[in-house]
Amino acid sequence: MVNIAFLNRLASARSDADFACTAAGFAVLQVYDSVKSNGFDPFNHQDAIQRIEADIAAIDGAPRLRSGLAAIVQALPFWDSEGSVRVGRQATYAALLIYGQALGDEGDWSIAESVYSLVGLDAELDGETWYAAEARLLMGRASRMCADWESSRIAYQRAYELGLETGDVAIALRARIGEANNLWMRGDLPAARTILQATARKAKKSCPAVLPRVTLAIAGVANAAGEYEEAVHIAFELLASLDDADELVYSTLVDLANFLADYGAPPLAATALRMVERAAPEPRIRRLARINLLFLAAQHESEDEFESCRRALASEPLPVRETVQFALFSAQGLRRFGRLEEAKAEADRSTELANRSELFQLAFDGEREIVAIEAARKSRQISERAPAAAWTPDSAAYVPNFNDSGMVLSPRMRRVAETLSEFETSRFAATTLEPAPGS
Repeated sequence: MVNIAFLNRLASARSDADFACTAAGFAVLQVYDSVKSNGFDPFNHQDAIQRIEADIAAIDGAPRLRSGLAAIVQALPFWDSEGSVRVGRQATYAALLIYGQALGDEGDWSIAESVYSLVGLDAELDGETWYAAEARLLMGRASRMCADWESSRIAYQRAYELGLETGDVAIALRARIGEANNLWMRGDLPAARTILQATARKAKKSCPAVLPRVTLAIAGVANAAGEYEEAVHIAFELLASLDDADELVYSTLVDLANFLADYGAPPLAATALRMVERAAPEPRIRRLARINLLFLAAQHESEDEFESCRRALASEPLPVRETVQFALFSAQGLRRFGRLEEAKAEADRSTELANRSELFQLAFDGEREIVAIEAARKSRQISERAPAAAWTPDSAAYVPNFNDSGMVLSPRMRRVAETLSEFETSRFAATTLEPAPGS
């Protein structure tokens, strides 16, 4: 499974740097497999490790991937270290998980899935139950991102069992949240709600630190059920309760923005995303906010605002998934503004890259956009051939102005709007960060 994932990725490498990074990862895992099977032999392994270290140092960009790979090769010589705590093995498993997370940040979910699967199996057989549980938990998400639903379900269930076995209730409860996320994303909202309500009760009793994650998942189910105001209310109350240092605060803002957009308040959604874009400490979260801002601009903003978002993203090195989304959202906006030839080129680029990278849902979205562009082109041709008709108010297509201040909001939603405005000028305005080089 690991070999296939790497070989597929090498075959679809987007650049020399991408190929070199993937090849280095493949080589590292081959050395890991040899050390795991035979122990570390300086005569057999040291030269290979030195060559890999040189290859890693020569890679341009992808700092988190480089760090993960470097951590693995630094840990491998200590694989056979003795003692009651097997430091070398634990360090190797930890480094492999860091590498998997870096792969996910770069959008290489199929390789991340295979790495997590490898660690989960090896660590469990090796008696390192905590690392096995963590690997299965991370694998559940990676498999879901690959639309490998059955593997995701099995991984989350095993993470739950291993979490309880090792005494880490947080892993067990997060695995249940993952199972619920799988269910509601596939349309089984009642089952997802049942799991989340039970998980919330357990979290209150035994692991309050997980409760915010459960709450955010409950908001996601409400939004999926069309209960948009309730989803906004849950996420907003959660945001107000979180400390600014909490790792979940910016993810909550991103989800809140999505709920606000679905509710029909794009300006409020954009406010939430701007706060993330300005203040989130992680480059990955800031990029996610910018991509979502582009989507909002493509659907609701002026052409000038749309082009401003495109220029900001065009100057960033984006992982493959975000590159596909950038092209797709660009196509949607260009179609909306009547620039159909440019829209078709972006939609084609999005679809081709999504198929090549096995991002099949995004490939499907790209194909739908191509159909929409062709329909717009035919409509334009028909209108150009038809005799001009006298304009009347009824003949004009209504395009809602989402920037109107006259939007009618319920009392709960007015409180959200007013508080977000305060947050924008105070709570999330103090820190302005620039993207890290190569992020």
